[in-house]
Amino acid sequence: MDMSSGRAPYDSAQENARENELLLIRSAMAEAAEGAPPLPDLVPVALVQGRRRRARARVAVGTGVAAVLALGTFGATLPSWGTGSVAGQVGAAPGAPDGTAMPTPVPTGPSRTPVHVEPTPGESSMAGLPAAERRRQEQFQQQAAALLDTLLPAGFGTVRPVDLAVSRYQGGSNGRVFPVVFSVRPTGGSADAPGEAPCRDNPKKMFQCKEAKLPDGRVARVVSAAGNQKDGRTIVGVSLRFVYGDSTVLLSADGDDSAMVSAPVTADQLLGVAGDSRFLALVRYAETFPMEPKQESVRGG
Repeated sequence: MDMSSGRAPYDSAQENARENELLLIRSAMAEAAEGAPPLPDLVPVALVQGRRRRARARVAVGTGVAAVLALGTFGATLPSWGTGSVAGQVGAAPGAPDGTAMPTPVPTGPSRTPVHVEPTPGESSMAGLPAAERRRQEQFQQQAAALLDTLLPAGFGTVRPVDLAVSRYQGGSNGRVFPVVFSVRPTGGSADAPGEAPCRDNPKKMFQCKEAKLPDGRVARVVSAAGNQKDGRTIVGVSLRFVYGDSTVLLSADGDDSAMVSAPVTADQLLGVAGDSRFLALVRYAETFPMEPKQESVRGG
């Protein structure tokens, strides 16, 4: 035997044995796979999955863009209060905390500069409200002032909001100042109806009281009462009150204390304001989305 090559001598018997083992393995695998479906082509599947992922990504991006566009379109249709632009305001009203809008009674026209009144010690003012709530109340005041300007007698002059509270307004004409209150205060639906106490006149105190039905059937109480007296003159103010939902509505007009001039409005004229559907639209908004603290009791009249 030649050992110089370093290789093991060829053994044909061993090579044949290995070939036989491979043939047996192939045969066993063929039998096991017999009847099974052919293996799928993985390349097309991968391509399809890739397309689906890209399609889903495009849908997600498209949905996001559509949502942004829809929000922009919705925002463009929201009412714009107190901007001085009449266009876009008719048919809209101040935005509520949940986005709800109410019908705008009248176009506000140019913004009315609020009358500034410094709060007394311990008294709160609109300046202390959160920015969003303050803006909502200021927008409501602009709309209410414009409507009161339309409905109250011409003797009130221009009605402007007062920045102390959402319920405060002021008429002005020929240097005279007429304080106006338009309040919608929650009362919790308790027995605080204006007609609960008897409505009686008191001629000695120049106090007149009457009740009348508004067009929607609600009963309102309107009172004319003497205020300050000076140099033989007495000024008279008029106030009206009725219940709306779970709130008490107060509308009052006072005279000018300095000029000793009574409020230029009668009880019947104030009833006409309260019965106007545009005024009641503002009342409905303020009752649904309150802007004043709850009042536990309302008595007298």
